[in-house]
Amino acid sequence: MTALLVPVSAVAQDWGEVREATVNLNVRSKPDRSGEHVLTLTKGERVRTDFATDGWVAIFRLDQADRDETKALGYANAKFLKVVPAEAVVAAKPEPQPEPAPVAVESGEGEVKAEVAATPPPAPVQAGTDPNRLPVKITSDRMVYDESGKVVSFVGNVVAEHGELTLWADKLSAYLSDKDKKKFSADSVDRIVAEGNVRAKKGTTEGSCGKLTYFVGPQLLKMEQSPLLQDGPNSLTGEVINFHVRDNRSEVIGGDQRVKAIFVAPGSMKVQ
Repeated sequence: MTALLVPVSAVAQDWGEVREATVNLNVRSKPDRSGEHVLTLTKGERVRTDFATDGWVAIFRLDQADRDETKALGYANAKFLKVVPAEAVVAAKPEPQPEPAPVAVESGEGEVKAEVAATPPPAPVQAGTDPNRLPVKITSDRMVYDESGKVVSFVGNVVAEHGELTLWADKLSAYLSDKDKKKFSADSVDRIVAEGNVRAKKGTTEGSCGKLTYFVGPQLLKMEQSPLLQDGPNSLTGEVINFHVRDNRSEVIGGDQRVKAIFVAPGSMKVQ
């Protein structure tokens, strides 16, 4: 479901009330907190509302012409929606808007935990930035930003890039550095935890595992849950594999699972 991005110069108020979200606000499938989350209104976003029930109102696009509850996008708690006076609603046809990616959130009565965005904001590299601390670029189907926990979660077709290293996973959580007081930016990630169909690649070296933790500063990959590291025909398996990306150096810990290494000797090597 897409967000309702409509210019301030919206359509005239023909029925219902035009209201403005006072916070980032969840819209649910029914007028109750137990309703399934269907979309999120951003703070300041305007919608048409009607069919009030127990403090909840049905949510419609501003350009919805018919007063038909079956065409409602969902329901939201009215106390987070302030009424916009009719004289403040300017009659104009809304311009078509691109459909942003869906946003997944968890919240209480209607207000989300923190700022919500379909993709993280870009953070250009500033002059004087430490060249060893390159920005981390992450793309996914959707994102949830928990500012209080300084965690950004990405879900669905996740791809993370840091220098020559690329990670793929079903889900990825980026933890911000404790020393960074600013909000999320691409150069403030301290570590990344990837889960589900995890793959990593740098040059000819590739790895796969069930869970991977990447420590950005030292550029260290910690691979767990049936890890496998391959470089051409050579491979390593064990309980845990630590791969030092900067040095192309591997450490394998056996644990309950014995270390297994396969190395293919060059064809020109003579065996005595």
